Amino acid sequence: MSVILKLNKGANLLTSNEGIRINSIFSNVAPLEFVKLLKVADNKVNPRTAKKNPITKSIHETLDVSPELFWLKSKGLLVATESCETLERNRIRLTLDNADFEGVMDGGHNTFAIASWLVEKLFNKKLKDWDETKQYWEDHYDEILDEFRARTDEFKFSIPIEIIFPDGTDGSLDEYYDYISEICSARNNNVQLRETAKGNKVGFYDHLKEKLNNDFEIIWRTGEKGKIRSEDVISLSSLPLVFLQKEGKLPQEINPLSKISIYSQKSKCVDFFNSVMSNKELSCEDKGKHILESEIVKSALDLSKDILFFFDKMFLKFPELYHHAAPGKFGRISSVIHNKPTRVPFHTTEEKSNYQYSYGFFYPLICGLTELIELDDQGNSVRWKINPKNLDLNRMDLSQYVELVKMVSYDPQKIGKGNAFYNEAESVFKKLS
Repeated sequence: MSVILKLNKGANLLTSNEGIRINSIFSNVAPLEFVKLLKVADNKVNPRTAKKNPITKSIHETLDVSPELFWLKSKGLLVATESCETLERNRIRLTLDNADFEGVMDGGHNTFAIASWLVEKLFNKKLKDWDETKQYWEDHYDEILDEFRARTDEFKFSIPIEIIFPDGTDGSLDEYYDYISEICSARNNNVQLRETAKGNKVGFYDHLKEKLNNDFEIIWRTGEKGKIRSEDVISLSSLPLVFLQKEGKLPQEINPLSKISIYSQKSKCVDFFNSVMSNKELSCEDKGKHILESEIVKSALDLSKDILFFFDKMFLKFPELYHHAAPGKFGRISSVIHNKPTRVPFHTTEEKSNYQYSYGFFYPLICGLTELIELDDQGNSVRWKINPKNLDLNRMDLSQYVELVKMVSYDPQKIGKGNAFYNEAESVFKKLS
């Protein structure tokens, strides 16, 4: 797909003084050109996705009250394209076929805000987020274009636009592929961007997504719809990697991860996971994307789905296991709310717990799952000794674990951050295996 845009003031072309074979054009466009651009442009290249918020509300106010100042108040759009051709009469032709490397790479909130404002003015319809807006554009483009052209005098504002593209010399497209993710992440750092969104952009989680996305609604991109935070998934998926590191199967330069961090420091888990995925001994880089090549790391990540199922299973079962391990009522613990139906965190079942309580009570038991992992006979992959997804939890002896809980006055924070609990959890699973 391609689109021809007319620039208001011509193309202000910038080239690199340092030999980088990527060019940039600065200009601005009229709303009609924006309407045409949105027909073919997406923002998948952007690590975040836009939705209605105070930023978009402020943009709407500017367009309502002082549209003539919009080009001064807004940084506009940053568009990445593999090909930009300069035509006559201040026009340019852009290709926008490859959604992973072409599209709106920054200015996503501007794009959503302008588009949703136009639709509201033209059709009195309110749109909530980028996905809904993009779908509306695809379904009603001809109507939008016709109505806009009939009322074009109502929309007098200019939209700043910057276009990044390879300069067309030999090797420039490869250089564009190599740098575009880095450029995109840097441009989006003007608003704090989660490390998971950056990691997702460069492919660190592609293997996990392939294995998990059919069963779990995970939020991989900032602003994306879903039920599960990617940090929670990545931290638990780090458990089999911790096992690999203990077995000497990861490169030595990768800093170790404590099991306690899996409970209390999700950012450290993300850093650890990203360092594994970016290691040159384990993955290769192609067009700015990291592609996992290590079969043993792949096999470790393949255990993640079972860990998430087990987590939900433990959340439902732990109060009962507590009762069996020691006389007393789990619901009498001050931080536990009884008769409060609560969904399982990873939504693997519709069954609800009758308790609302901190995951800290049983996080060490989740981390103890490393004792159920083993290397295969050749030492080239990992597997379960016993799959925790199918484990009969009544076989677990938690008597000593519960005694430790009492010793810290039932404080879930002290449980989740206490080495003794992780050591005991490992003992519990060793007895099972």
